[in-house]
Amino acid sequence: MMILKKYVLFMFIKVYLLTVSGLIGIYLIIDFFERVDEFMAKNSPLIDLIYYYIYKIPFIAGYMAPQAVLLATVITLASLARQNEFTAMKACGISVTGITFPIIGASIVISFLVLASSEYISPITNQKMNYIFLHKVRENVSYGKIPRNDLWLKAKDNSIWSINSFDPEKSILKNVMILMPDDDFGIRQRIDALSAVWSVNKWYFIKGYVRNFNQEGLVSTEYFESRSFQTSETPKSFARVRKRPEEMSLRDMYSTIQVYAQEGKDTTQKWIDLHRNLSYPFISIVLALLAIPLSLRSSRHGGLLFCVGVNLAMGFFFSFLYALSISLGRGGTFDPILAAWGPNLLFTALGFYLLLTMDSEKAFPI
Repeated sequence: MMILKKYVLFMFIKVYLLTVSGLIGIYLIIDFFERVDEFMAKNSPLIDLIYYYIYKIPFIAGYMAPQAVLLATVITLASLARQNEFTAMKACGISVTGITFPIIGASIVISFLVLASSEYISPITNQKMNYIFLHKVRENVSYGKIPRNDLWLKAKDNSIWSINSFDPEKSILKNVMILMPDDDFGIRQRIDALSAVWSVNKWYFIKGYVRNFNQEGLVSTEYFESRSFQTSETPKSFARVRKRPEEMSLRDMYSTIQVYAQEGKDTTQKWIDLHRNLSYPFISIVLALLAIPLSLRSSRHGGLLFCVGVNLAMGFFFSFLYALSISLGRGGTFDPILAAWGPNLLFTALGFYLLLTMDSEKAFPI
């Protein structure tokens, strides 16, 4: 029995590697003809073009993994059925679950590998890829830069900072305004300064004034030439480089959500992006669960092309609902968790239902 399971597993892995390589190749060819004109127009070195597509491979491999799992599952099972190997295995007393367990197990491993890649590999390669294309080719001077002008920040102590400009090299703030809130009546203190300099673990505010308020209004105004205040923010709080979504790991995305929450910003879109990146790798398992019963059923009614067609139709239908669910989440109709994980759970249930009704002669038992 173990020999037969290893046979199915190695066959699936071989087909998967061929399938994912083919899908990556097709993607690279299409993208090459879309991008090469821009590289040539800027007289970019050939090495930049080569490195651009080398760095793009981890992203494409992760993006194409679910489709590759679907096709590999279909081709593997259709091949076994066509050569009557599947029937022979069942005659040896191996259940459908036992025959297909290696495929499901391999799909789970692939899902976690894609998840690990999206956490440790893809953010780095995507950043290098974007640097070549956005900075070198398109000459986007703001790419990968620390924001320096018109900064707003809600600090850890709930104070609100407005800064006209920030010099990260010298740790200097220009035209600073800080609002200190009070839970009972609004703003209890406002600090305005021409500049602020970080020195000896604190901010020194230069040429400004402090206004104190109570429920009646303005209480006092005090001018100063140089004065330090107890604050929770450091230069690192303002020196965060803005990354594109594809350049962020799951931990980076979660940290960004925490920062947005501290700043009082809406985090809904960020939560959707995080859950989408978490749920997408597990689509491989969902499609494998769907492809197993669909492949075995459709192989009874037609050849390999019919089998592939039925599964691709289901795959496109799933992709449509997944994209629709994410869009509804962005629009506020769905909760971020439901938007990202709902289609996975729905189609997983459908996959188990089809597996449990394998004995039915209908392609879609109702």
